[in-house]
Amino acid sequence: MRPPSPVARLAATAALALATLALGLAPAHGADTASVPGGPPERAYTVSVSTDTSSTDFGHRTVDVTGSVTRADGTPVADAPVELGKSVLFNTWNPWGDPIDPTEREFLKLGTVRTDTEGRFSLPDVAADRWETTDSVHLFPRHQVEFQASYDPGPPDDNEIYFGDTTVHAQAVPSTITYKVNRTKVRAGDTLVVTGKVTWPAGHGPVAGTRVLLRTYYESAYDAKTTTDARGNFTVRAKIRGYDHEFVVFSAPRDYYVAGASADLPVKNVTPRP
Repeated sequence: MRPPSPVARLAATAALALATLALGLAPAHGADTASVPGGPPERAYTVSVSTDTSSTDFGHRTVDVTGSVTRADGTPVADAPVELGKSVLFNTWNPWGDPIDPTEREFLKLGTVRTDTEGRFSLPDVAADRWETTDSVHLFPRHQVEFQASYDPGPPDDNEIYFGDTTVHAQAVPSTITYKVNRTKVRAGDTLVVTGKVTWPAGHGPVAGTRVLLRTYYESAYDAKTTTDARGNFTVRAKIRGYDHEFVVFSAPRDYYVAGASADLPVKNVTPRP
């Protein structure tokens, strides 16, 4: 029987919502103020944030973050505490078209800076990159890093917070994946074996330990996984079920600046239908 995918989707949606709350992520723009009849209230403050470059690459991964806090009339807010953070963005796996957040985030607080007499703030040499040395739980990097700034004029419990954000594009090094399959026609109970190799240009970090994932069912991000050896070689196996009809192998490099590669496999499930 097929797995109870609707329940899984609901659970995934609930988990995503809880994770977002746990990270303390807020809407990218505006203040948490209630609307009034006749239209939204005037924004008392504006928070802007920008970076010195709109794109980074494998060898240049840092940016200078700058911004300002102003009142509604444009006058600067001096000595204002501004909370800074960054999110490394991934695409959400969503083959069902459900109305869930299309973006997964790894969020990191960067700390608090204060504005100068002109209402400006800055934080130099910030890594537009992941900070973890382990593999991400997310598999589909968007190669974008979002920087956020927030200002709370107080009191702290009135939910009046103002936000700004900007996004930097991370130009990733391309990689390739080659493969061989042990059979092109499979039936329920067979084991599909995929062997192959992951490569990318020399000088861009080791290939060893790169995750390789195999999808056999369209609602699954993956159904089997392995890692490459020191040369980038891999072998991944999956037990075939009667409802497996999508066969894709893909890689998920640990480095956010190395792009994954994928290939559709020439495999067909010929299990007789009941």
